[in-house]
Amino acid sequence: MSLIFNISRADFLNGLASLQNVTGKKGNIAILSNILIESQTDSLLLTATDLEIGIRNSLPAEILSPGTITLPAKKLFEIVRESGADQIHIEILENNWAKISADSTDYKLAGMPSEEYPAFPEYDEKNLATLASDRIKDLIDKTIFSVAQEGESQFNLTGVLVEKDISDGKNMLRMVSSDGHRLSLCETNVESDLSGLKMEKIILIPRKGMQEIRKFTEGTPNIQIAFEEKQAVIKTDNSIIVVRLMNGDFPDYKNIINMIKKEKFIELNRIQFMNSMKKMNLFTEDRYNAVQFNIKPNKLTLSSQSTDIGSAKDEIAITYDDTPLKLGFNGKYFVESMQVMSSDTIKAYINSEESPCMIQGDDDPGFISIIMPMKI
Repeated sequence: MSLIFNISRADFLNGLASLQNVTGKKGNIAILSNILIESQTDSLLLTATDLEIGIRNSLPAEILSPGTITLPAKKLFEIVRESGADQIHIEILENNWAKISADSTDYKLAGMPSEEYPAFPEYDEKNLATLASDRIKDLIDKTIFSVAQEGESQFNLTGVLVEKDISDGKNMLRMVSSDGHRLSLCETNVESDLSGLKMEKIILIPRKGMQEIRKFTEGTPNIQIAFEEKQAVIKTDNSIIVVRLMNGDFPDYKNIINMIKKEKFIELNRIQFMNSMKKMNLFTEDRYNAVQFNIKPNKLTLSSQSTDIGSAKDEIAITYDDTPLKLGFNGKYFVESMQVMSSDTIKAYINSEESPCMIQGDDDPGFISIIMPMKI
């Protein structure tokens, strides 16, 4: 028997949209640009994989005849998106062709047999721990922006380090990222008991996997998560994502944090500082985004210049009563850190003219941003 089903356009569109990033990568295996469609009693399973990330969605549907097929993810998504119909009818014909009917429009789309599709990774349900989605979302938002780009680093910096810390009756979950020039750390105390969450090795999740996990935290109060030998598993009521973990070590971030003595600091308004830095970035060289900091008692002067277009300068009132300092930093790094924070007032700890800057705010508990200085 061949697969025949009816499905709500809205449900189908949402299910297909969530798979597009996984199927969009061009590769040598043609079937990976398809999604696997499988019938259940009163639902469809949609599966997509690029062999690094696997996503499976369950969607309510009227199954008229059970079966399986793989169809091109992008073209199927475009067909459903452009359709004005409330319902989509799909019928699988001979030689893996699909007839798609939406109101008065019929399409024929070439598919491939489901037997050729890679198997979805197996996982152990007993390993899953329930966590609040908003906590995971906050951890990802405050670390993913400082992950190294592919090919930029010889270390495993193209992913996010995930750790748990159970002590003094607290269940702490921590994420850390660095691109070698800056470091972001965010930790949060979760209400769930993390003792059953297995984390027996270094957990490094690649950037793309983290981006997909971030999407899973939208629209649901809780997610289930597990870390197995080679994969991270994240599950909601109707969806599951399996991400292959990275191998190797992560730099000793604790040593970097401990190097910064929290003695000298400037205190300033986050929004004012961020807006000023955006102005400075208009006149920086694109590659380094160099901004000069001239710190004096109660005054911070920011300046930048581009040999081609000109220069910019701004002064900000700060709280500072120590010796003057003159440093250079990448202005883009400060803007990206400020954007994920909530605190009205922040503290920037700077020991000397050659030391990194550590940023913290009272309304961003558990968050640390460290930015290395640069010579100007």
